[in-house]
Amino acid sequence: MNKIVRLKIGRILFAGLILMAFSFPATVIAQPPDVVKKDLLDKGKQVYYKRCVWCHGVEGGGDGPAADRLFTRPRNFIQGTFKIRFTDSGELPLEEDLIRTVTNGLPGSAMPAWGGFLSPDEITAVVQFVKTLVQDRSFDDVEDETVVVQEFGSNPWGTKEPYHLGIPQEAIDQGKEIFIKNKCFECHGGEGRGDGNPTMKDDWGFPIVAADWQQCWNFRGSRRHHFDPFNVVRTVSTGLNGTPMPNFKDQITVEDRWKLAAFVNSLCPRKKIDKLTSKPVPDFLISSLYTEGDIAESIEDPMWKAEDDDPSIRERSEETKENPRKNYIAMAGQITRGKRNFDPKTDNLWVSSRWNAEKNVIYYLVEYHIRFLSSDPEYPDAVALQWPAKLSELFGAEKPYFINGDSKKPVDIWKASFMAQDYNSTNPPSETGYKLDVKVEETIGHGFDAITAKESEPKVKVVDAIFKQGKVSVLFKRELTTEGEFDVQIPSEQFIPVSFLQWSGDDKEKDEHMAISTWYYTILEPPLPDSLYYMPPIMAAVFVCFQGWLVWMTKRTRKMFDDGKSRRDFIPPDL
Repeated sequence: MNKIVRLKIGRILFAGLILMAFSFPATVIAQPPDVVKKDLLDKGKQVYYKRCVWCHGVEGGGDGPAADRLFTRPRNFIQGTFKIRFTDSGELPLEEDLIRTVTNGLPGSAMPAWGGFLSPDEITAVVQFVKTLVQDRSFDDVEDETVVVQEFGSNPWGTKEPYHLGIPQEAIDQGKEIFIKNKCFECHGGEGRGDGNPTMKDDWGFPIVAADWQQCWNFRGSRRHHFDPFNVVRTVSTGLNGTPMPNFKDQITVEDRWKLAAFVNSLCPRKKIDKLTSKPVPDFLISSLYTEGDIAESIEDPMWKAEDDDPSIRERSEETKENPRKNYIAMAGQITRGKRNFDPKTDNLWVSSRWNAEKNVIYYLVEYHIRFLSSDPEYPDAVALQWPAKLSELFGAEKPYFINGDSKKPVDIWKASFMAQDYNSTNPPSETGYKLDVKVEETIGHGFDAITAKESEPKVKVVDAIFKQGKVSVLFKRELTTEGEFDVQIPSEQFIPVSFLQWSGDDKEKDEHMAISTWYYTILEPPLPDSLYYMPPIMAAVFVCFQGWLVWMTKRTRKMFDDGKSRRDFIPPDL
């Protein structure tokens, strides 16, 4: 075989390899994993035992001293199963995947972002040490281990953050069809709140839940880019190792993965994100909208319909722009005493309000996402509003202790405990939801161990309550002013402190084992003055009359000139 023939054969083989590479757009050629940089191990070990051992354990088994108090549990490194990767399902991650995870953290879990605490060199070093904790596989075994780096394509619509602008509705609708076809609702629920399967466990036998698509700031690997549909494309392509979430790269094309991501992305409210917490910025002022006439006592009434979006990011629709806005309330676990709560199942509430002066009444609609409700009457689900009981006696910004008050400054607590009718967590998604049997308690709090029932007649009512596909909605009602000694009196046009408490019965939360908020403020927006109704017509009438007078004067003056009663060429005599 002469040199020219060999050259031609080589060119043909090279062209064939290129053609094969482009015929598989979802992947690139396999490569060995990134080897351990052994010169950084000592430094990495020091960082690990100072920062990481408390959750991940001495040997990296996810069994550190804090592990039992966290949900989901810390990652077990021994098997080499890492969630956030660009590599194929079941494979080791790239070194840059691990660096990105340590730097940015994992939103929705206890894994913080270490980029603000560790230097880039320290992060690179601790990643090298984490690689050595993997026992069942090896980053250095180049003969037996290969990784396939996936190619996810690029955003086909070219949209930028907040990403919802420019994505066609047609793509979102097609994404919903893909969601149904692939039965994503079996885990993620009918409306994407993660309420589909209550029995899931990870590879180590610990309970785990599906992602709530309506809270995309909690997506693993989404930090700093919470609304980017790429987060969904990557997860659908690679799966989440160690969890029941598989990859769908063989079932769903790259093009359709972006459409599915567009649908998932459309479900999440657009909120301003706090870069420090990686959560929406709380709405610390809850405005109660003044309402003329009757206020609907049904949650399904259009009067209570509103978007969760920040209006500065996404405009409200015409049908809801006159309704009260939904305010985002941040929640956290109670960790100060007794049964501490390091893993609350709810980390936010949404609150909206209406009031009417003539009827002396105010309503608060409290909503929150929770995947599953309790079926045990000993541990009912519950939510409560907490107010200063002696508001008029507080000076300036003074407030009671934010958990059940204190001996000098008591609190007025409105608590609604409930069980769902005909509910079972394994039921298929219900489009109509489940009515809640509610018990309302009004108590006075002088501290953790000093909570007593009020002796006065009950004033607070829950007029409607429902659990629908992972969302609880409870509508509270009470008179603005009462005669109860420890009842909060709610005046208009004044900032009133209010905080919130929430218990997950399915997680056996009870008493001080609960989720809490700090103090927020609510204010009753004043009714529109009567002058707003009669002054505009009066001003319009005055304006029309003035314009008519000007026209009349103009015509009169012109007629006088024409009749010679006034001369245009008149020159005044010298004085």
